[in-house]
Amino acid sequence: MPPPSAPGAQPSGAAFAAPPPKTSRPTKGKATAPGTSSAGQQPLVLHVSKAAQNTVTKATGLLGRITNFKRQGQDLGHLMPYAQKWNAADITPATRGLGKDRQPAPDPIGNRSSEEHFTRLRCAVKELDSSWYDATNNLMLTADARKTLFEELLWEHRELVEAHDKCQVLPEASIDALKEQLANAQREKEQLIKQHQEELSAQKTSFQELKSQLVQLGLDHAKALEAAEADAAAKMNEALENASNATVVLQAELEELAKARKAAEEKVARLEEERKECNQLILQTDNLAHRLFPDSQTYAVKKVNARRPSQSQASLAVPWTPNDHLVALNARVSHMRAIDRNLSDIPDVASQLYRTLWPGEVVPDTFSLISDRLKGAGRRIREWQCSAARAGADSVLRVACSWYPELDLDALIGVREGAETDLDPILAAKRQDRAYRIAEYAEMRTFIPPPHGVQDYLDEEGDEAEEEPLDDAGAGDAPPEAPAA
Repeated sequence: MPPPSAPGAQPSGAAFAAPPPKTSRPTKGKATAPGTSSAGQQPLVLHVSKAAQNTVTKATGLLGRITNFKRQGQDLGHLMPYAQKWNAADITPATRGLGKDRQPAPDPIGNRSSEEHFTRLRCAVKELDSSWYDATNNLMLTADARKTLFEELLWEHRELVEAHDKCQVLPEASIDALKEQLANAQREKEQLIKQHQEELSAQKTSFQELKSQLVQLGLDHAKALEAAEADAAAKMNEALENASNATVVLQAELEELAKARKAAEEKVARLEEERKECNQLILQTDNLAHRLFPDSQTYAVKKVNARRPSQSQASLAVPWTPNDHLVALNARVSHMRAIDRNLSDIPDVASQLYRTLWPGEVVPDTFSLISDRLKGAGRRIREWQCSAARAGADSVLRVACSWYPELDLDALIGVREGAETDLDPILAAKRQDRAYRIAEYAEMRTFIPPPHGVQDYLDEEGDEAEEEPLDDAGAGDAPPEAPAA
C-alpha cells in the first residue's frame, strides 16, 4: 500500500533522514508589532517572567520528528517514506511583515516547523508567557506522544508484515503435518504427566524412608556427641595435669639454661680478649715481616686486594683488618720461600742466557750489568728469528743453484701469483715437505746480520715493553693500619 501524501513531503527516493529545517534567530527581549513592514520594525520591550526564562529560547527543529530509523540492527525498510513524510508534515512557509503590495512577505530564511513558529510567536508576545508556557508544554508532550505512538505502529506494522509474509510462504500441506505434530505432542504431554505422577509417588515413598533414616541418624548423632563430650572432658583434664607437670619441668630447665647462658657469656668475653690479643700479634708479625722483606709488599697488597671483593668489600682504600694482615703475612712467607729456593740459581741461568743470545761476547762480571743487558732479550730473540729466516732462505737457494746453475737470481724477488705449487694442494704439500727437509742443513747457530739496505721488521713488537712490570702499588709503603679493636 503506498504511503499517503503530505504537504511538503520529500519523494520516496530522498535521503535516509531528512535534515532539520533552518531555524531563525529571533531577537531576545524584542518583538515586532503586527501590521508593520519588516523595514519599519520597532522594538517592543516585553515583560519576562520565570516561566519564560525556564523555557528553551532556541528551537531545535526536532520536536515531534522521528529521528530513530534503526532498532536492534534493523531499519524500517519500505516503511521509510512514512517516517520521512511524517517529519515533513509540519513544515510550512513563514512570512515576515507586509510587502509593498500589502500582502504577507515570505521569510528569506525559508520554511519553518511548528516548534519554530511557536518559538517565533513566543518571542513576539512575551506578555502572555504563562499561557504560552502551558501551550508549549502541551504541544511538546502531545508531539512526543504522537511520535512515539506512530513509531510503535510503524515497527508493529513491519513485524506484522514480516509475519504475514512468512505465513504466506508456508504451504497448505504443512498445516496437516502441524496438526499431526500437535496431536503427537499432546499424547507425549499426557504420557509425561502420567510418568511424572508415578515418579512423584515414588519420590514421596523414598522421602518417607529418608525422613525416618534421618531421625534415627539424629538420635545416633546425639548419643555419639554425648560420648565424645565426656571423652573430651576426660582428655582435657589429663592434658591440664600434664601441662602443669610440664610447666614445673620447663621452669627447672629454664633455670639450667640461664646458668649455661651466663657461663657461655663469660666464655665469649674471654675468647674476645684472646681474639684481640691474637689480632694484635698478627699485626705486629706482619709489620715485622714488612720491615725485614720490603720487596714482599707488592705481593701482599695484590693478595689482599684480590681477596677483598670476595669478602663483600668493594673499597680498597679501607684500612686493613686483622684478616687482611693475615693474608698479607701468608703472601710474604710464600714470596720468601720462592726467593730462598731460586735466588741462588739466578746468576748462572742469566749468564747462560747471555752467552746464548750474544755468542762471542764476554759475559759481564756483575749481575746488575747482565740484568740490564737481558732487558733487551725479547728484541734479541726476534733478531735471531730473522737470522734463522735468512739462513733457511740461503739453504734453499744453495740447493736450487746447485741443481740449476743457470738460475736467474735477479728474478727471485717474490712469490709469483698463481703458481701451481700454491694452488695445487698436492704440489703445495710436496713443496712444504721438501722445504722442511732442506731446513735441516741451514746454519741456525750462527747469527746472520741483515745486509746493507735491509732492515728487519721489528717495529710491531720491538717498541713494546720487554716484560710487563709488576704492579708496585703500595710497594715499599707500610700497610694500612687496622681499626682499633
